[in-house]
Amino acid sequence: MGTRRNRSKLSTAAYLALALAVCAVTLADDLVLEIVPLKHSLVADIVPQIQPLVAPGGTVTGLRNQLIIKTTAANLAEIKRVLSALDRAPKTLRITVRQDVAAHSRIQEHAVSGRFIAGDFSTTLPDPGSHDGASVGIRDNHGNAIRYRALNTHSTDDARNTHFITTLEGRPALIQTGHSIPYPYTSTIIGRYGAVVGAGIDYRDVNSGFYVTPRLHGQQVTLEIEPQLERADPKNRGIIDTRHASTTVSGQLGQWIPIAGVNTAPSGSDQALVARTRRHAAQVYNI
Repeated sequence: MGTRRNRSKLSTAAYLALALAVCAVTLADDLVLEIVPLKHSLVADIVPQIQPLVAPGGTVTGLRNQLIIKTTAANLAEIKRVLSALDRAPKTLRITVRQDVAAHSRIQEHAVSGRFIAGDFSTTLPDPGSHDGASVGIRDNHGNAIRYRALNTHSTDDARNTHFITTLEGRPALIQTGHSIPYPYTSTIIGRYGAVVGAGIDYRDVNSGFYVTPRLHGQQVTLEIEPQLERADPKNRGIIDTRHASTTVSGQLGQWIPIAGVNTAPSGSDQALVARTRRHAAQVYNI
C-alpha cells in the first residue's frame, strides 16, 4: 500500500512539472523579438520612456540607433504607436542671451586748508583729501593763507553682451567668447647662494557666454541655463569681475525670459575737521 501511494504522489508531481513546463514554453512562444530603428531620437532618451510600457516578461534595450524589443505581439503594436509620437524630428531653436551691466559712481569732496601766523606762533591745516578738483585761495602779506577745494566726479560704465546659438530641442549647447589678459610677475627665491629673482607672465582667461539645454512643450519652452559674464576691472589691474547664474526657467517661444539680476549700491563718507568726502556707487546686472 505504501509503495502504491508513493508512486501516486510521484506521478502527480511529474504531471504538475510537465504542465508548468508546457505553460512556460507557451508563454515564451507568445513573445516576439523585433529590432526597431530610430529615425530622430537617441536610444538613451527613448528607452526610459518605453520601459514602463513593456509587458511582463518582456525587455527593451538599445544599440546605436536601434531598439531591441522582446514582448507580446499586441504589446509590440502598442509600443510602436507610442514610438511614432516620440520619435519625431527635433525642432531647431535659436537662443539669445543678453547680459547688461550698468555701473555708476560719484565722489564729492569739500576741504579747507591754510596756514596762519601770529607773531612767533604758526599753524598749518593740511588738506586730507585727494587734492584733486577746483580750488580757490586767499593769501595776505603776512603769510596767512586759506584755500577751499571742491571735487565732484561722476563716471558711468555701461556694457551689453549678447550671445546667441542655434541648437536642437533637448540637446545641450555651449557658446563662449573671451580673451586672455597677460599679468607680469616677479618672484624671489632665497637659495643657498643668495637670492634669485625671476620674472614671467601669467595669463588669465576672461570669458562670457552661456550653457543651455532647451525642451519644448507645445509653445512653452523650458531652459536649463547657466550664463556667465567676466570683465576685467578697468580701474584695478589684476581684478576680474565675475557674474554667474544657474537656473531653470520656462516661458513662451519668441519672448524674452528674465533670468536673474543683481543691484548693488555701496556708499560711504569720511569726515575730518576741515574736510568731508562722500562716495556713492551703483551697479545693476540683468540677464
